[in-house]
Amino acid sequence: MKTKITKVVALFTTLAIIFSCTEDMEYRDTAVSPVNQLYEPISGKSVELVASATASLFFEWEAAKAEDSGSPLYEIVFDKEGGNFSNPLYKVLSDNNGARNYATISHKTLNKIGAAAGLNSGETGTIIWTVIASRGLSTAMSNVSHKLTITRMLGFAEVPSQLFLTGEATEGGSDISQAVPCSSPEQETFEIFTRLKGGKSYKLVDKTNDNANYFYIDGNRIVEGEGETTVEKDGIYRITMDFSIASVSIQEVKSVGVFFCPSNKVIFELSYKGNGIFEGEGKVTFKQESWGKDQRYKLLMSYSDKDMYWGTLNDVDSSPNGAGQEDSYYFIKEYGINEGSEPQWNHKWKFDNQFDGSMTKVTVKFNGANYTHFVSLGDGVSPEEPETTPKNLFLTGEASEGGNDISKAMQYNKLGEGIFEIFTRLQGGKTYKMASSQEADAKFFYIEDGEIKSGDGITTVEKDGIYRIKVDFSNKSVITKEIKSMGLWHCWDRNVLLDLPYIGNGVFEGTGTISPSNNDNRYKLLMVYADDSELIWGTKNDTDEVPGANPDPSYFYIMETNDNAEAGQWDRKWKFNDGIIGNNTKVRVIFTGENYTHSIEPVN
Repeated sequence: MKTKITKVVALFTTLAIIFSCTEDMEYRDTAVSPVNQLYEPISGKSVELVASATASLFFEWEAAKAEDSGSPLYEIVFDKEGGNFSNPLYKVLSDNNGARNYATISHKTLNKIGAAAGLNSGETGTIIWTVIASRGLSTAMSNVSHKLTITRMLGFAEVPSQLFLTGEATEGGSDISQAVPCSSPEQETFEIFTRLKGGKSYKLVDKTNDNANYFYIDGNRIVEGEGETTVEKDGIYRITMDFSIASVSIQEVKSVGVFFCPSNKVIFELSYKGNGIFEGEGKVTFKQESWGKDQRYKLLMSYSDKDMYWGTLNDVDSSPNGAGQEDSYYFIKEYGINEGSEPQWNHKWKFDNQFDGSMTKVTVKFNGANYTHFVSLGDGVSPEEPETTPKNLFLTGEASEGGNDISKAMQYNKLGEGIFEIFTRLQGGKTYKMASSQEADAKFFYIEDGEIKSGDGITTVEKDGIYRIKVDFSNKSVITKEIKSMGLWHCWDRNVLLDLPYIGNGVFEGTGTISPSNNDNRYKLLMVYADDSELIWGTKNDTDEVPGANPDPSYFYIMETNDNAEAGQWDRKWKFNDGIIGNNTKVRVIFTGENYTHSIEPVN
């Protein structure tokens, strides 16, 4: 860490020199004042350091002043009690790489400073601190210093160079030569993903022979000696051990899965294979978007108390392009489930094109110097589409009337078991899909080459329009027709007396004066498709009477006929009531519900 700090200071020093030169490269020194007051922590404060990754102590002081009105840089320096900071124990840049007049220093760093001051694990002692301000090559040490009493954590003076798990609870059993190795993700820290047997014991060793030193876990602390530890139940566990603070974290891993970003869910689970390796396979289908296919993915790990993502260590934004198993492209890092502005998409990889529509194997390795994963073609055969017929069907997506909010999805009319139909407006070039419900856990379907397919695929139409879509799950067929017009058709005149524009949610409606020749009161409904083919809709309950003042609702039920405007002039017609002909009238046709129907009434 000292090396990193030195490099940062050197960089700022170089920049300061450059900007402190005149045009003829004559260097002018920039004086800086010393810090006159130290605010936090107050002198004499006592702190018991704790083994927590988030534990820290806040330091703050009065800002210094630079001659050129620029911003000074700051270092906090520590020394033994009675020292004069000429040979400090430790230096720490203030926050924001030295630019702030305050600093947040972790308990783990303070523990190292205590060790440098000669304090043993768990021992209490006093150190002193002050601040050095700098601007360019000019530095000024504060004339004020504060005392800080710390109690070191119960860490280890000598940290083992390697660590293993052994015992009857472990994957290697009680034979120490078969002890399971831990990884070392950072200095003085060891970690292992492993299977443990509930109720049986395990312990830690630094060698796999009779000369090993032994350690054991007691609660959340590491203790040296030949004690033993147990877990309550069989399971896969992640054990993290920080010897610098003698701290232990044990988490049960409930599951690991491949998280497909476009669908915002795990598409298949990975099984634990031993030695920190999880592996599984499933079918991967890229999601078709208007701009192309989306192939982004990462990993989701579920612990007993929370979920966490594992994503790319190097924040790549490309497919692997032939990267091998050991390539850094596949290195992984853990991230919070809600981390960043777009957690669904952050820190993802992209599947190579060869995996689209294929059985795909994903292997994740939590061992070795770098945690990593790899993707390859699966050994199994792609599963058949499940023969699932939904009880209900809904239409959702940006092309639909309800948009992407599935709770506002448009419901299909159910014509029979597995047969559904909808009359709706769709936006051209945008996508839609079918869903089994309006809930977040709905099963999805899409249309490909005129067939229904199960999954998160999507469908588009070329242009904006009103469409009639009929799907039949018994043979996976789909019929989609664009509707050009709908109108009130007069039997005697054999023409449309009133156009009925589409107004949404499966309803066509128009208002106007109905003036047929010969005052004939017989009518039907005419639908014209985009290909100019025609379809007559007539009465579902054949009648030859006017509806009267209080008609049965079934009088107005409609059904499609085999007729068009050139045939079937008189069959399956309705009759206007008195007062309709010659007056302003509203006609509404409703293609929703168990029975399609219509209404016709005068408008004042």
